[in-house]
Amino acid sequence: MEERKIIFSKRFKKYKFMNSDTESKDDADYDAAISQVSDFFEYMRKNRKSVPDEERIANKDKFIKTVEELSNTYKIDVDLEEFSEGYVAHIYLDYGCYNGYIKKLLAILFILADDISFLDGSKENADMLFSFTYHTHHIFLNNRETTDFS
Repeated sequence: MEERKIIFSKRFKKYKFMNSDTESKDDADYDAAISQVSDFFEYMRKNRKSVPDEERIANKDKFIKTVEELSNTYKIDVDLEEFSEGYVAHIYLDYGCYNGYIKKLLAILFILADDISFLDGSKENADMLFSFTYHTHHIFLNNRETTDFS
């Protein structure tokens, strides 16, 4: 698996008003998932390639600065990772109403990001995990481009 490097990480003290229960996974389910994941990674290794995009590389700083500003200004927990083909911002949010400038920063990330995931954030003591991926390379799978920079 590709190495990722954390280039920015922040955590702030949380004040929880409610407790949530977490589910545990059965070991048998976990072992079965590992073999499926291994097959997937092998398929990707054989059928995937990437090509650098100079304009995307040159404009990566807006994505990075927006993530840092969101975290520092609003005390939001984040991990910003760099990998060989771009960056991933993991933003841990609690349920709530987000408006004003924080909404604008999130909107910028939605626009800049090439991939967005909404996940359970409970492993990091949050209600939600938003992952925003910014690619600096064109990604091809079976000679078909999967990235869209339009």
